Amino acid sequence: MDNSFEFEDYLPIMAEKLGEQGLMEELAKGFHLLADPSSVTITLQSLKTNGPWLGLLHMSDSDLRAIIQLGDSKCRGELDLHDFCVAMLRTSPELMALALSSLCSG
Repeated sequence: MDNSFEFEDYLPIMAEKLGEQGLMEELAKGFHLLADPSSVTITLQSLKTNGPWLGLLHMSDSDLRAIIQLGDSKCRGELDLHDFCVAMLRTSPELMALALSSLCSG
């Protein structure tokens, strides 16, 4: 049984249609759907609880921890809104290439 899944990068389309401010507002909405309401952070438990509603089905604890580690800038084992937004942008190859080209040309 193949447990892999294909990643479709919709962030560039969202950024183009919504603009920078609109994209950040949508990322914040996604964050709050996944976050633990008491800590207002994304934790392993909140991903296990809320993740299936957003398509994170059949992911192991190890996979969910890897998602958190991708953006956990303070090594706390959780993501705040800033960490989440940075992680989402890092996982978009097209947006990262655009950001790097802007840095190199400006």
